[in-house]
Amino acid sequence: MTRDSASFAELVPEPAPGAGPSWWRRNAAWLVPVGVVLLLLLITSLVFTFWRTDQVAVRPGSVEEVPSRVTVSGADVYPPNNEISLVTVLVSQRLTIWQRIGAEFESGVDIEPERAFTGDGTRSELRRLNEMRMETSQHTAVVVALEHLGYEIPRHASGVIVSETLSGAPAAQVLERGDVIVGIDGVPVGDLGDLAEVLALREAGQMVELDVERADDGTVKSVVLELIESSDEPGRALIGVGARERTDLGELPVEIEIDSGTIGGPSAGLALTIGIIDLLTPGELTGGRQVAATGTISFDGSVGAIGEVDQKAIAADRAGVDLFLVPVANLGDALDHVSGDLRVVGVGTLQEALDALAGN
Repeated sequence: MTRDSASFAELVPEPAPGAGPSWWRRNAAWLVPVGVVLLLLLITSLVFTFWRTDQVAVRPGSVEEVPSRVTVSGADVYPPNNEISLVTVLVSQRLTIWQRIGAEFESGVDIEPERAFTGDGTRSELRRLNEMRMETSQHTAVVVALEHLGYEIPRHASGVIVSETLSGAPAAQVLERGDVIVGIDGVPVGDLGDLAEVLALREAGQMVELDVERADDGTVKSVVLELIESSDEPGRALIGVGARERTDLGELPVEIEIDSGTIGGPSAGLALTIGIIDLLTPGELTGGRQVAATGTISFDGSVGAIGEVDQKAIAADRAGVDLFLVPVANLGDALDHVSGDLRVVGVGTLQEALDALAGN
């Protein structure tokens, strides 16, 4: 052995007794799988936290008193101690996966596709539609209440408002929510009857020209579209929209303003109508009870069905309401979601609602 090789041996000591591979090397067999699992859990948690589904949660909302939201000029008012209330529901934004899981365990919550509310539109379009529906509901409630109290209100229909367009129908390409149809093939359209008369002479697949007052700027433009066939009545031609009449009023004998805040939609019509009547008449329609109502209202005083009645019934029940007036078409669903302490009455007209309040 040379001096150089001897020196090298002296410089590389033998491993100490018991020394071996490093701790990381000894535990690599289980550290790597655990690390992978933790990484996957982190990724999954982030996805569940930020990824939004196409579903929303529909929850019971609040019970809001009506007369205190109403301002009257030109008539005496009699503020009641116990006010008629409307009932709201809350529709969430699109749920994250965690929120979707959590909503499954909430009492009184329905999980529905967002499209059930927006259709082919957006949330902002839905908001504008609900604002328009509330304005119409207020407008109708004022007229119905004043006419019930004996006032004469001059009014006439001035067109047909597009409230919905059917998905896939040609009308969906050229009409928007809030557009007003004022003519068809040169024939003026004042109400739904005028429109039906013209459509009765047309066939599905035929092209028609509509005079439309645009929702965005009020200008009247002509649009051409193809009629579709009714799925319920073969052979009947339809435009392919949901519609309601626009009614113009003369000067009202009493000025009534309603502050609906952020509440939208048409289902407060009955509550608004009763609330206005209660405010303009001596005494109290509630008879000292806590009363809530839901349902649309039409100019003839008929009460129409509404959506999400189960959540509204739960909201009324939780708020301690004594009597809940609902459209007769929704009565079964409402009864399925309340306790024995809440009396629920189905009504088809304003008069039936007033009779229920009177105990008849």
